[in-house]
Amino acid sequence: MADILIGTCGWTDPALLRSGWYPPGHRDAEKRLRHYATRFPLVEADSPYYALPGPRTTTLWAERTPPGFRFDVKAFSLLTGHRTRPATLPPDLRGHPHDEALRTEVWTRYAEALAPLRDAGRLGTLLFQYPPSLTPGQKAEAFVRAARERAHDWPFAVEFRDPAWWHPDRAARTAAFLRDLNATAVATDSPDAPPPAPVTTPHLH
Repeated sequence: MADILIGTCGWTDPALLRSGWYPPGHRDAEKRLRHYATRFPLVEADSPYYALPGPRTTTLWAERTPPGFRFDVKAFSLLTGHRTRPATLPPDLRGHPHDEALRTEVWTRYAEALAPLRDAGRLGTLLFQYPPSLTPGQKAEAFVRAARERAHDWPFAVEFRDPAWWHPDRAARTAAFLRDLNATAVATDSPDAPPPAPVTTPHLH
């Protein structure tokens, strides 16, 4: 039987902070992460979606969590085709056209930043959350495949925000596409969410 790990979307989520869940005195990121890791075995780190972290940051994440703890790390916005403000890019990359060359360089820096988590055994998967504007079709599949080829030796999970990917007429093709990429299908829970995503990677689902 597979293990089921439960966690939240970040340990500094505003709703979590407002809830009073953290004990008094846990006002800094280190204390919050250490406390979180005593209650949950998994967290989605969504801050790398907004800005590339540095290896020092992820090294600290690993040091502040116990063996067996896992981070599912959201991909930087540029890597998934979301609108990306130039100010969120490293200074030396601002002004470059948002093309495959830039995405490849950003991927390289993203992978270098996450290497400490992988080396410490703390990495669950990379989460590539694609925007609703990525509608099904050959062009979209090529875009996702290019990302997978860059991340060929990393755990890779895909969340499609356009429900059309999982429409009954297309679901089998989408599942086969993700299996071919060795990519884990991510289900969403929302009022207009499609049916539950199928298992596309037996080791992670």
